[in-house]
Amino acid sequence: MAGKLEMRVEEISRGQRVELLLDGEHVSGLTINDLQMHIGGAVVHMGGIGGVHTDQRHRLKGYSRRVCEYSNRYMYDRGYDISLLFGISDFYPKFGFVSCLASYKLTLTTRIVERALHRASAGKTAKVRLGRLEDVTRVRALYNQEYARRTGSIQRTGRWRGFRMGSTWGSKTVTLVAAAGGRILAYAGVDDREDALTVFEVAGDPRAYPALLRALTREAVAKRVESMAFLLPPDDRFSMYARRFGGTLTVNYPYTGAGMLRVINLATLFDKLCPELTARLEAAGFSGPQQTFLLRTDVGAVQVTAGEAGVRVRPPRAGRRVVVEMPQHRLSQLLFGYRTVAGVAGEPGVRIPRALTGLLEVLFPLQWAHVSRADYF
Repeated sequence: MAGKLEMRVEEISRGQRVELLLDGEHVSGLTINDLQMHIGGAVVHMGGIGGVHTDQRHRLKGYSRRVCEYSNRYMYDRGYDISLLFGISDFYPKFGFVSCLASYKLTLTTRIVERALHRASAGKTAKVRLGRLEDVTRVRALYNQEYARRTGSIQRTGRWRGFRMGSTWGSKTVTLVAAAGGRILAYAGVDDREDALTVFEVAGDPRAYPALLRALTREAVAKRVESMAFLLPPDDRFSMYARRFGGTLTVNYPYTGAGMLRVINLATLFDKLCPELTARLEAAGFSGPQQTFLLRTDVGAVQVTAGEAGVRVRPPRAGRRVVVEMPQHRLSQLLFGYRTVAGVAGEPGVRIPRALTGLLEVLFPLQWAHVSRADYF
């Protein structure tokens, strides 16, 4: 005889824990991390899904499906706009999640950087030291300034008390800070390992970058590692500075798995996106006539008007409208700049009128979306 299944949600410090109980016994669950995330200059309410699990004795019974589907409904009711997770391949698409984050790595050869920096004039530069507990507030502020318009970046609040992990789960970290006149100008988050030098985050004043790179190179030499890895997007300011020393940049676009996104509430999401979409329109100098269309997805629809007055979003209205239609998972990839409008146009379930292609390409450009490895959940 089948037992009694019951869903339970518990409020925790970082969000909510969702559990499935069988006759009062925990059999499956996940955690929703309550976070604020940037999409360009817009800040949206994001539910970061972590800790998805099912007790080994109860697998292959559809319990994870129950938990995931319940969590999607729960996030909608609680005012979340989107949800993101770092998942395994071929499991989460059935719940509406789609790959939306590329991974990046710039590799520099230690001896080349060492020689180049040795020849370069040191000049007046910041001094680099190990970060301390009292540096956390300044490091957090530098990060929030650096990533204020980076799609995918997570806002760090007063709850953030330093790096709890580095480039991988459970990895220990070291923070290097570059300071001058008693003020921290920049910092680097580095894995604390003896057999490699991996930098997972850099932020701050570019004038302090040479001092940071010198310190990192000295560490690489001391560890006798042949190369240094920087897990930064290609348009990151430190990454662009470091390219003068040569190197190899790799970008990996997962088909499924890794960073995966889904839209939870289309209406609230686009309401928050309006200022950012307006800014993109203005930056592109878009001068076409005002256009109104219905954006219709499998999670709802919104009416979008774009023109000289900017972008406005309203609930769908009765009457004949030009329609843009696509599944929310394709829209998710456009939101994070993972794919192009032209690239998704031929996909099943996607209908984009040719007259709107130019406008949509301005509203949803390619981007180097990025979540710092230290913020994975």
